[in-house]
Amino acid sequence: MLLKLVDGMDENGLSDETGHILTGYIGSESFLRAVVTIVRKMKVVNPQVRYVCDPVLGDIGKFYVPEQLVKIYKDEVVPLADVLTPNQFE
Repeated sequence: MLLKLVDGMDENGLSDETGHILTGYIGSESFLRAVVTIVRKMKVVNPQVRYVCDPVLGDIGKFYVPEQLVKIYKDEVVPLADVLTPNQFE
């Protein structure tokens, strides 16, 4: 569904006008992978777009998300982000 939303932005000429992408809590691998795909695509369409990521992985020593998402954040999301806003646990 998220990919279709961005396709609609493309079809209406809105992707190149996007200045920022902001993400917060993401609890599923499929949604996180869709975000990675979109951020990569948007950075090609508009190299000036800035990606702000608040990972919201957990707090006080406990994860809110499935632990398999941590590797995706580390390997794929963090390198894409222009700004990260993690808490101390993250």
